[in-house]
Amino acid sequence: MEIYFKKGDCIECFECVKRCNFLEKPEDIFRFPEHFECVEPCPTGALGIYGEKITTKKLLEILTKDIDYYNNTNGGVTFSGGEPLLQSKAVKKVIKKLKPIHIAIETSLFAPEENLKDLLKDTDLFIVDVKILNHKIAQKTLQGNLKTFYKNFQTIKKEKIDTIIRFPAVKPYTFNKENIKKLINFLQENNIHHIQILEIHKLGLEKYKSLNLKMKNFKKPAKNEIKTLKSKLNERSIKMDYLKI
Repeated sequence: MEIYFKKGDCIECFECVKRCNFLEKPEDIFRFPEHFECVEPCPTGALGIYGEKITTKKLLEILTKDIDYYNNTNGGVTFSGGEPLLQSKAVKKVIKKLKPIHIAIETSLFAPEENLKDLLKDTDLFIVDVKILNHKIAQKTLQGNLKTFYKNFQTIKKEKIDTIIRFPAVKPYTFNKENIKKLINFLQENNIHHIQILEIHKLGLEKYKSLNLKMKNFKKPAKNEIKTLKSKLNERSIKMDYLKI
């Protein structure tokens, strides 16, 4: 849970200031990120909270409302991020109550192996996000340990669980010469013949601003660069889907 402030929606009524003795103006809320109660009086939603704490019981109530829909359409439930493996105990409780509905988990695999093993038995599909495959850069940029990623991936592979590989095309972080080469090697070494490439966007820019954060500078690859990547993959009998936002 995080407090946000959208300056453009503020009408300067200062109801938040009246509520909180620590604020002189709405922007001061970033100095007191734990003061969730101070955003409640805002009449326009300029001050608010991103995220919501929810119990497994409440989540099950929400998900089971659509049980008939899942059954009639062969649909299911996907747990995505953040990182669902970091909440494996809670996710497992929910999954156990949802079965035999199809369960998918989208993950970076940057989580303890025991967390993954908690969920192996009841997961039908893993959607694995492959990003940076240089150990030092992955640690610095993603705070992720590639040794953990590779070990967890081999665990999934050994169990022969259906897996989709996704790769966000982000220049210069993931979409660069070295990382593309490592990605192709990874796919070949693991006998993977299909990958989904994700087009990136900056739809989160306003959200970053509302959290008083600065978005990193990045851009999406040009059409000819995506075409070149597809050709390289085709040469190695790897099918590529480019998923656009």
